[in-house]
Amino acid sequence: MLLAAFGTAAIYSASSFKAKEDYGNSNYFLGKQLMRLALGILLMIIFLNIDYHTLHQIAPILLILTFFVLLFVLIGGNFYKGSRRSIPILGFVFQPSEFAKYVLIIFLSMFVVKKGERIKDFNDGLLPCLMIIALIVVPILLEPDLGNGAIIFLIGCIVIFVGGASIYHLSSLGVLAMTAMGFVISIFPYQKVRLFKFVDAVRGVQEPHWQVTQSLISLGNGGLWGVGLGNSRQKLHFLPQPFTDFIFSIVGEEIGLIGCTIIIILLLAFMWRGLWIAVHAPDKPGKLLAIGITSSIVIYSLFNAAIAVNLFPVSGITLPFISYGGSSLVANFMAVGIVLNISSHITRNNMGKSLGVGKNYVTHSNLTAKRKRR
Repeated sequence: MLLAAFGTAAIYSASSFKAKEDYGNSNYFLGKQLMRLALGILLMIIFLNIDYHTLHQIAPILLILTFFVLLFVLIGGNFYKGSRRSIPILGFVFQPSEFAKYVLIIFLSMFVVKKGERIKDFNDGLLPCLMIIALIVVPILLEPDLGNGAIIFLIGCIVIFVGGASIYHLSSLGVLAMTAMGFVISIFPYQKVRLFKFVDAVRGVQEPHWQVTQSLISLGNGGLWGVGLGNSRQKLHFLPQPFTDFIFSIVGEEIGLIGCTIIIILLLAFMWRGLWIAVHAPDKPGKLLAIGITSSIVIYSLFNAAIAVNLFPVSGITLPFISYGGSSLVANFMAVGIVLNISSHITRNNMGKSLGVGKNYVTHSNLTAKRKRR
């Protein structure tokens, strides 16, 4: 909630100029974001009250539906800047890939547990998991959306690894994944140009990509304390997408290093709490589900910040809870609702143990030992 509040203020500041210029209303983007925020919070509360075991039961249906929706995007999705990533629904723009990653996490967290020790076997364990990941990742890569596809693949591998897959198999898979990524980049020329521009910029052969150059100027202008909320100069037609992909740069310009540090601290707190819930989850499916969701939000955040400071090539990666965008915001709130449901099961188990309902394994083992001695 703190991240969403911080993001709402940042979005209003970064978007007010463009909203006033294009729509005659400086609150245009703020109003739309507040509606999405309200919907996200409502869905978070709903998913908080849905047992996550129910989601695991319907996971195969969710996976199949998601796959067909992603295929539909390739055929009838909105064509924007050379790719098809969204579909219009009732006047809203819906980006299925934002929800697809969480459907994949839900399915894998159940599927890996069902595999048990067989997950260590390549043919019977890892290969079926990779085929499931491919159902989601391949259509996203074909949109084309290399950034989201690569991150979703990474998140799937994290869930499989924590579930007990062989690190040797996953390491070998990493080499194959890099080869496949090189092949995908060669298919789409603009991705190839973008990658080579990034490499040349790191080598110092040429200036970074225009967006990254403006992003670095934003962060440089901000310094330690920033130029003040609403006083960004880079949002005045210099930095493209100032309230979506590069909102981290606007935060750095207006609130400085202090503002960026606050965001990072909040994300680290989110990560700590998510991992705590995963460690204390009442069962392995809940553990894998919490780890997958937490990893997704943290990894997307790190990639977005890294792109802003030219550590990764430019890609359409949003900053969770901070960037403008309905699909991302709503999907992330739904995912948080699932993690909160897992957390509520931890609380119930602890209450049951304190009332003597749950089995106290320490006491049980001590009593067994005493009986044997007698």
